[in-house]
Amino acid sequence: MFNERESLRLKLEQLNDKEITVMQEIQKERDNIYFKLRELDGKDVECPTNNKKLSLINLAGATVQKLKQTKNSSQQSLPTNKVSPLNPATPTLRRSKTSIQREAALEILSKYKDGIRGARLRTEIAKETGMKIKNMNTFMDGLMKHHTEVKKPYRGQYAIQYEKSSE
Repeated sequence: MFNERESLRLKLEQLNDKEITVMQEIQKERDNIYFKLRELDGKDVECPTNNKKLSLINLAGATVQKLKQTKNSSQQSLPTNKVSPLNPATPTLRRSKTSIQREAALEILSKYKDGIRGARLRTEIAKETGMKIKNMNTFMDGLMKHHTEVKKPYRGQYAIQYEKSSE
């Protein structure tokens, strides 16, 4: 049994060594191919009068330019009346999922003056935004970090507590 175990361990080490050498050979071959492609691209750039196919990099750059132009023209021609489903006054720009959920959480928390349980808050946010929160504790920790008025008075309970101004 000991000899069999030792021989299997030795075989695994040999496989690891072979795997490393094969990966190194593949990397060398990949580097050679990239080097040759760069040489060919350099030749194409030097003599643009030849009717050769454009390199992939040139094609990608041209496509990006076209997309930017069409995006700019479509933004100028269309009015921007898109509004957020949560707050009709704010136009929708590219907002993260978390920021939308945070906004909904603040709105819900403001409705419940005495506070709300985390589980119920989670379902309310999911109803309002259509997006589930995977880890409620982490989400609320982030919300409390960004909005100091959100507090956790009891275990699993969240509320908005505004600071009283001293006048």
